Amino acid sequence: MNIALFGGSFDPPHTGHRAIVRRLARRSSIDRIWVLPAFRHPFEKKMAPFPLRLKLCRLAFGDLGKKVQIKDVERQLGGKSWTVETVRYLCRRYPRHDFFWVVGADAYRARRSWRSIGKIEAAVRFIVFDRGRGSSIPDISSTILRRTFIQGRIPRRGLPHKVADFLRKNNHLFDFVK
Repeated sequence: MNIALFGGSFDPPHTGHRAIVRRLARRSSIDRIWVLPAFRHPFEKKMAPFPLRLKLCRLAFGDLGKKVQIKDVERQLGGKSWTVETVRYLCRRYPRHDFFWVVGADAYRARRSWRSIGKIEAAVRFIVFDRGRGSSIPDISSTILRRTFIQGRIPRRGLPHKVADFLRKNNHLFDFVK
C-alpha cells in the first residue's frame, strides 16, 4: 500500500491541514493517509496536551473518508517526535508499504536542517504542498490561531467547524497558550 504520512504539531489542526488531507484523499495513487500528531516537539516548543490534539485531529479529519486514519504512533514511541525515528519505526513495522512524507513547501526547502535527512530521504518520498497565493491550500497558521485564543476568542476562519465547536463547548482555548 502507498501510505501518505502527515505529521505535525496540529496545535491546533486548521483548515489548511484539512485541505491537504482532502487533496491527498482524492489521489488514486494514495491508499491511506495517516495523520501523525507529534507527541513532544523535538525543540521543546510548548504544545497543547497530546490527548487534546489527538482528539482535535479526529474531529478535523475524521469525516474525510476511510482512507484517512489518525494514528498515535509518536505517543507510542514516546519522547521527542523526530521525523527520522517515526519513519524508521514505520518502515520496520510495515515493510511492505511504500511511505510518502507530506510536507509544506517551506518545510521542504528547509529539510537539509532536519535530523538525519539522508536517512529520511532514503526511506520515504516527499509529497510537497504550497500554500497561500496561487494554491488551493489556504495560508493559515496555527501560531496566529493561538494568538486569537490568548484573547479568549475562537477565530471565525481557519478552524474546521467541529474543532471550533469542540473548543467553544469545552473551554479548551487556554490549553493552547500555556
